[in-house]
Amino acid sequence: MKINTLLYICLACLTLTLFPSCDDELDIQPRQGLESDQVFTSPSNLEAALNGAYSEIKGTFGASFAGELYGGDFNIMSELLSADSNVIWGGSFNTYQEIFGKDITITNGVVNRNWLRAYQAINNINNVLANLDVAADQNQRDRVEGEARTMRGMLYFNLVRFWSRPWGTGTENTDPGVPLVLEPVTTVEDAERTANLGRSTVAEVYAQVLDDLTTAENLLKSFGGNSTGISTHTAAAILSRVYLQQGRYREAAEAASRVIESGLYSLNGNPLSAFNNSANTSEDVFAIQQTALSNAGMSNAGLATFYASLNGAGRGDIQVQEPHLRIFEAGDLRGGLQTDLSQSATIVNVSEFYYIGVGTQNSGQIQCAKYGEPTLNIPVVRLAEMYLTRAEGNFEAGTTTGAAPADDINVVRQRAGLSPIGNPTRQDIRLERQRELAFEGFRLHDFKRWQLTIGGLPWDAPSLILPIPERELEAYDIQQNEGY
Repeated sequence: MKINTLLYICLACLTLTLFPSCDDELDIQPRQGLESDQVFTSPSNLEAALNGAYSEIKGTFGASFAGELYGGDFNIMSELLSADSNVIWGGSFNTYQEIFGKDITITNGVVNRNWLRAYQAINNINNVLANLDVAADQNQRDRVEGEARTMRGMLYFNLVRFWSRPWGTGTENTDPGVPLVLEPVTTVEDAERTANLGRSTVAEVYAQVLDDLTTAENLLKSFGGNSTGISTHTAAAILSRVYLQQGRYREAAEAASRVIESGLYSLNGNPLSAFNNSANTSEDVFAIQQTALSNAGMSNAGLATFYASLNGAGRGDIQVQEPHLRIFEAGDLRGGLQTDLSQSATIVNVSEFYYIGVGTQNSGQIQCAKYGEPTLNIPVVRLAEMYLTRAEGNFEAGTTTGAAPADDINVVRQRAGLSPIGNPTRQDIRLERQRELAFEGFRLHDFKRWQLTIGGLPWDAPSLILPIPERELEAYDIQQNEGY
């Protein structure tokens, strides 16, 4: 029964991916196999399946599946798990309260939905990769494969960071990672094979992530910026994150430098203008595209729902605390607090990164202005991050790939209205990263790789790792994480 249920989910998910705009009730019957030769019959079907994967990673498949992954929860889980005096969860959803309190049950709905969503997306990506032969030509084949591999690499990178012990323990070759499913599940036999995969090691998962991303970067090189989709620079940017997480600083600097030196991106004039946009800006290397009809959630899910407290937008559940504002120097454009908003204010009236909320729920608290409207784009990779990554990578490696660390730090500082610094220390570089990337989902992973305490806990504490969902323990032959 468990295998049939798993197969049913995978079949339904693939059908939704191929026909995401269909409003008719679906009549999907469990069966022995999915006739991929009927589903993947043309180049347009291949593109439709790829587009469906994009929809999944931003969390837009219906009311019961919204706000997961890059549409919200990858960000929110990182910020809440790493919270100490910088932010609190002030909302009523117990699932997020458990994450904030670092006391998570194995039936936590947020944790469960994100795990399930990630593997559904991976299964659809695997189906795309298994049917590249229907591409119209080699160009389409390379582009589709590159975009699909980038998404799979991104997903496995976050799965292993959230659900496994962090890189840097010295036991990566034996620490349980996550199940590596690299072939599509389309038959009962496939599902049985998948159920017995077990958890690959942390090292094995990282190796697969690097293989997907390096392959993708090469496949996509001839396609340039690739508009609003994933490009070779997206793959390079995520590679820089992976290398940074592993402490491979020279390679992190080199990957970030490939993005910077492409010349396709430039910092916006004002740091706040990098957010709340309906189209990509010059700073966006990759952003989740949102509209009124396709977004990660407008009432109970998505980043704007929980970060914003404005007229008609947000619940104000994620509340910034005053100690966070103290990390900013005087005059830093990224640290201002706006206190004069009227009850009718929307995001267009917000001129500082932080403001006192005026929404109907949880008003009067300090809110972050990076996500103020649920129909606007969500930046996933910004050029500013690449400057900071190259600076840190070069500093730690003792190299000057592309630029000296001071030069890259000062590009970001001067855009924020600050004076340049001559010889940045490790602390200067880390602090600049916390200022620029605040509430963008980096905090947990940065603190773990820096091996800093988090809310009074050691960087590798079991309670800073998400539990394997209960339903997965029943369906798969995998072990639970320590402490659960």
